[in-house]
Amino acid sequence: MSKIILQADNICKAYIMGRSPLQVLRGASLSIHEGEFAAIMGSSGSGKSTLMHIIGALDLPDRGSVIFDRRDVFAQSRRERERLRNTQVGFIFQFYHLLPELNVFENILLPHMIGCSILGWPAAKKELKASASEAMEAVGLKDRARHRPNELSGGERQRAAIARAIVTKPRLLLADEPTGNLDRKTGLGILAVLDELHKQGQTIVMVTHDQAVADRADRILNLVEGRVQTD
Repeated sequence: MSKIILQADNICKAYIMGRSPLQVLRGASLSIHEGEFAAIMGSSGSGKSTLMHIIGALDLPDRGSVIFDRRDVFAQSRRERERLRNTQVGFIFQFYHLLPELNVFENILLPHMIGCSILGWPAAKKELKASASEAMEAVGLKDRARHRPNELSGGERQRAAIARAIVTKPRLLLADEPTGNLDRKTGLGILAVLDELHKQGQTIVMVTHDQAVADRADRILNLVEGRVQTD
């Protein structure tokens, strides 16, 4: 069996709603193997996105730990966590989060631009632009490079978001309801892209409330009352 790339143990998270805390995660634990495609299912408000944000180092837990490739994520400095997110973890969200003032190619290139210093950019520019072109072609957007997000269909926007997520060749790809804003046919096209990435060895964790979408994964983890249950 492949090695465990991600281990989350006893994750707890609460939010203050008025005067009372709302306990969302109550000791959630999971492990993800390298090359695995796992789906996290749960009802609306069950904490699926909160758990994904924590394992992706976008949010901090109240208690618990996340070990990524044998490193304690929350024992690292804020700058180290930012570097982890930029280079090792790719994010796909339901609402794309593409910058409207940039075209498709520029949106895909953005993680490279953020991760590269001003002084280092001239020497790395050619290689990084080639990487962005490769990611764009991988999701079938080669002919849409100079279009802005408002000139794309919903499916094309999500493909651009996937290309942006994989441009740095991350070890882990996190997808939060990647088909939730799309019609069924378009959503199936997005799932086909994720299936192909998985066949190429990409580790994927996908959050969804849709059983048919979750069934595309190797394994389903159910989030119930703030804890993870395995099918």
